Amino acid sequence: MRKRPAERLHAWIGRKQILCLMAGLFIGMAAQLWQRTDSALLEGDTLVRGSYGQGDQTYSLIVEGFGEKEVPVEMVLSERMYTKQEAHKTYEAVMVQLPQLILGNNPSLEDVRQDLNLLTYLDSYGIRLRWESDEPELLDSFGELHVQELKQRGIGEQGIKISLHVRMTEGNWPEEYELSVCVKPPVLTQQEQTEEAFVEFLKSQDELQSYTAYMKLPEEYQGQSLKYSLPEESVFVPVMGLGVAGAVLCFFGDQARQQNRTEERKRQLALDYPEVLSRLTIFLGAGMSIRTAWDKIALEYKMMVEQGRRRKRYVYEEMYETSCQMKGGVPEGKAFEEFGRRCGLQSYMKLGGLLEQNRKNGSKNLRNLLRTEMTDAFEQRKHQARRLGEEAGTKLLLPLFILLSVVMVMIAVPALMEFK
Repeated sequence: MRKRPAERLHAWIGRKQILCLMAGLFIGMAAQLWQRTDSALLEGDTLVRGSYGQGDQTYSLIVEGFGEKEVPVEMVLSERMYTKQEAHKTYEAVMVQLPQLILGNNPSLEDVRQDLNLLTYLDSYGIRLRWESDEPELLDSFGELHVQELKQRGIGEQGIKISLHVRMTEGNWPEEYELSVCVKPPVLTQQEQTEEAFVEFLKSQDELQSYTAYMKLPEEYQGQSLKYSLPEESVFVPVMGLGVAGAVLCFFGDQARQQNRTEERKRQLALDYPEVLSRLTIFLGAGMSIRTAWDKIALEYKMMVEQGRRRKRYVYEEMYETSCQMKGGVPEGKAFEEFGRRCGLQSYMKLGGLLEQNRKNGSKNLRNLLRTEMTDAFEQRKHQARRLGEEAGTKLLLPLFILLSVVMVMIAVPALMEFK
């Protein structure tokens, strides 16, 4: 009997799980064996020390024999140190290799025309090197070749011998050695030689005209007419870049401000919703129709704003707009519907629906519906006020942490200075 696809799938999943378990078991055993063979603890009581210059190593040991329990111990094992004889042999071996190591782009130490690569540390040996030159004005202790000084001294292709003294130490047994190098001026191309000669010619002209207010540049050199200009740096690209950056920042700034205004409008509409319901409920209880109550609230608000007794509120601005629409001949149902849509919040859309329902079915239960809606709105306003308070508290955390840090620094710094 052939198995159904679902049964074959379950069987395949089971085989995959078994294969995964077996693979994990095999890899775990192999890793454990490798860890034992690669252990730093040899023969149970011998630790592998770090090589020369590799620094100290920390080992976590478990010691048995102090009692019934095993005792964990942290041990810092220092690096291997040279004996005096080993250090001397190592220095001699380094001196054999050193001429090739410091050449840089020079062919040999007898033909040094560029900077030398004077190494200060040899990692493979754990040895530090300190260099000194007997002609630091020409070749300093960092290996830098001073070409201008060579020219001023008139050193030509014969070069000049310079002794480099190197002090090698592995920490305990320092020794000093000496290397001799021959420094020569760099090899210049024909174009570089011409440019250098022209610069020297300009210097001579400067000396000749040093008593005048201006310097007249030569009109020709070696039979060739010359023209001069100052290097110009294009300011168009940076200024244009600033303009583009300003435009982008203005765009995003406008977007952010618009977003903030939208969020502020939503918050204000949500906060004013219970007040609007409360006033409508009171006026309906006094026997007014919904249209009369609406117009009265809108007109009172407009008068108070014009008299400077109240600031503008988004919801009352929309109510005044709706009142003007109804006076202009717009049907009440459509005006209330547009009011809810302009406010943009679900609660105001619901209010517009209730007022439209009142127009169609009468105002028998409208007051009770508004009272129920007002109760829910006040609860939502409490939750919103609580959330705004939590957000304000969160925003205050950063300044509080900054003040706390400043106070801690003011207390800790004098204490540490006194301790030192």
